[in-house]
Amino acid sequence: MNKRLVYLLKGGENPLILGVGAILAAIIIATAIISAFSIRENSTQEWTKQLDNLTLTLSAQVSQTLYSANTALDSITQEVKAAKVEDERHFREFASKESQFVYLVQKTNSNPLINVAAYIDNKGEILNYSRSYPTPKINIADRDYFLNAQLATGEGTFYSVPIQNRTNKDWIFYLTRKLYNRNGEFLGLIVVGISSEVFSKFYASVGENLGKGSSISLYRDDFTVMTRWPFVENAVGQKRADSETMKMVKDLKLSNGVFQSSEANPLNNQSDIGRMVATRIVKNYPFIVTAEVNEDVYLQSWYENERWIWISAAASLIILALSIHLLLKANHKINAELTERIAAQKELTRAHERLEVRVKERTVELSREVSDRKLAQEELARLNTYIADVSHRAGMAEVANSVIHNVGNALNSINVAVTTINSEIKSTPLHSLPKIADMLKANEEDLSSFLNGDEKGKQLPKLIGMLSEQWKMENATLLSETKQLQESVAHIREIVSRQQSLSGKLGIDEIINVSDLINNCLSFYVTNFKNAQILVSMDNEPGLEWTGDRSKITQILLNLIMNAEESLIAGSNNPKTLKITSFNNKNEGIQIEVSDNGTGIEPEVLNKLFGYGFTTKPFGHGLGLHASAIAANEMNGTLQAFSSGKDKGATFILTLPKQSSGTNV
Repeated sequence: MNKRLVYLLKGGENPLILGVGAILAAIIIATAIISAFSIRENSTQEWTKQLDNLTLTLSAQVSQTLYSANTALDSITQEVKAAKVEDERHFREFASKESQFVYLVQKTNSNPLINVAAYIDNKGEILNYSRSYPTPKINIADRDYFLNAQLATGEGTFYSVPIQNRTNKDWIFYLTRKLYNRNGEFLGLIVVGISSEVFSKFYASVGENLGKGSSISLYRDDFTVMTRWPFVENAVGQKRADSETMKMVKDLKLSNGVFQSSEANPLNNQSDIGRMVATRIVKNYPFIVTAEVNEDVYLQSWYENERWIWISAAASLIILALSIHLLLKANHKINAELTERIAAQKELTRAHERLEVRVKERTVELSREVSDRKLAQEELARLNTYIADVSHRAGMAEVANSVIHNVGNALNSINVAVTTINSEIKSTPLHSLPKIADMLKANEEDLSSFLNGDEKGKQLPKLIGMLSEQWKMENATLLSETKQLQESVAHIREIVSRQQSLSGKLGIDEIINVSDLINNCLSFYVTNFKNAQILVSMDNEPGLEWTGDRSKITQILLNLIMNAEESLIAGSNNPKTLKITSFNNKNEGIQIEVSDNGTGIEPEVLNKLFGYGFTTKPFGHGLGLHASAIAANEMNGTLQAFSSGKDKGATFILTLPKQSSGTNV
């Protein structure tokens, strides 16, 4: 102890304080460096995921657009094959008809993605196209898609280089399909054109959120620029892909990836700014989408946070320096006080001895307190177990209440019927029949004289007639109430049966009667419809069946019915109507339409309706319609919404795919 006091009196603590201060300063600086690096990495990773997801969305948009155009191309091809064209002359006659012009116009008008459709003979002459009739004399033998048709074999789709329209200056690229006769002779081409604006407008709406200097590009698989945002006219149609896209697709053979680069993008003219490039090959089509952001965009949050990190580190170092200064000053003062404390040490020792005696006494007291506390903890554990049991039973009661609510009205009807029957039995005048029987039995030996001569006997036929009429009325009442009683009991059985019928096993295909399923779903909202004065009508095709997942269809229908109910209650139209129609559309498959005349849907909302997290309800979560659309897609079907606008109602159409005849569709 004395050596320790001598050490303190000589100021031996100062080097230790300074050493600890130096270590803390090093920790603060290291923490700042690590934090800055970590935030930069997190910012980079976040943007990497964001750009990768963006290219996935862009790829899906390209795939959907090209699928739609290829569908139109397939339809026109089938039209030609149905005409059984035999040779070049026959093809020219068929393709040049005005009826084919009308057919091409219909195909163009029915698909807003298609700019033009045309027939071209094997010499490059346009025989018919959707822009005008008669067709002007135009030869496209110098176009890349016609030259490709001269060299390539097969009937696959060829995607041309974009070409600027001479009239409206739009950039258009073409999907072409070769036509052969039965002998394999080349007859000509079917051409469908898509405007590059279909993609560039979509890219512009998406790219606004990426920041200054960002860009989105669409390439053909030979790195020809099909379109981009911002639009660079002299680059469209040229092979000018950035190095990162070529590296991923050509060198690394990857289908998608995100790269950071300091090399300049030849289309952006920014050579001194690093950038992040996300690239993805479009599945099933020879196209590549690329999204790019500058370094000052994806590191913006890092730039902002880095400044505060270093400000915080500098402030921490200043505070640490002040703390060490004050600590050294306090240490000097403490050393001066230690001499005085040595004198008090002996007194403390004596006090310590007295304290030990008190501690022993207190230990005995604490032992008793520990025992009491243990008993209290055991009681608390018992109470917690009891509370958990009560909570479990309360949950079970809540489930039971949901069933009781559905059968409550039926039980009320049963109670009324039983009360009426009981009242009729108690108040019936037919209790006089035993007296009449006794009277007849007492005079059975001379019944004729009794009925004709006795005053009571004379009244007997009239009394029997009155009792007969009374019996008829009471019998009719009892039959009516008994029928009501039977219907109420049957209704309870029906509620239970419907609840059981809706609880299909997820993922299990079964044969579903569409009309019965719709009725079962509506049954859960009968009371709500009645209270809200909603008129419900159905037009279901009889015997309509479909084989699939009952749980998924039920999920969609219940969500659509609930949304329609909420729209009707919030709407001002009267009368409030809800109509459900189901039928077999031989071209599309089974269609179920849910229509109402409620609040309707505005056009700008209609396009976002099935998006994840989008909702117009004050307390909605934006999952119902999104999950319903996913469920429809998982069954290879579709879910669409239509509305003429606010307060004009809405119609939702669930389309289930056609099935083979063995599925009874």
